[in-house]
Amino acid sequence: MLLARYDQAPVAALTTALRRVLGRPDAAWPELLAAARFTDTRTAALLVGDERALDALAAELNEIRTLDAGMTSDR
Repeated sequence: MLLARYDQAPVAALTTALRRVLGRPDAAWPELLAAARFTDTRTAALLVGDERALDALAAELNEIRTLDAGMTSDR
């Protein structure tokens, strides 16, 4: 149910979900993306609100309830 309001406010819904997944209840969207250690390209797309990137993250979180290590980098 973390993503129940995704259609109305995707970044807000993903922020709520990432806060839970990453254990950072007070973190802002940019901080959560940095903590998730996504690739620079993925982070940039999420920061500008790219619909495909947001949808992919929502699907990832909805389907597996965690972050795909293959979608992150060792920055």
